Amino acid sequence: MTAFRTYTDRFVEADAQVLGVSVDSFAAAGEFEDKLGLEFPLLSDFPRNETGRAYGVFNDAFGVHTRTTVVVDKDRIVRDVYVEPRDFESHPVHALEVLATLA
Repeated sequence: MTAFRTYTDRFVEADAQVLGVSVDSFAAAGEFEDKLGLEFPLLSDFPRNETGRAYGVFNDAFGVHTRTTVVVDKDRIVRDVYVEPRDFESHPVHALEVLATLA
């Protein structure tokens, strides 16, 4: 998630809102948000992980979401779903590329 923090200015320029979704409780997500110095809200999907399940990215075996970035436009239409569990740095770059095509 800190990779998105690196690109805060670019998301502001793109008039995009970044949101994170965590499997942790609201309190734990808030502490994590503060600890990492995130400049965007970190939402909690605890305890049922309904968001992760709805997007098909909740891993029941490990109890976590697979690292996924979803780009939703201003009309609430999902424009892109990017799943890359290892290369965290690629997520904001990919999202910005998609946003550029929507402008």
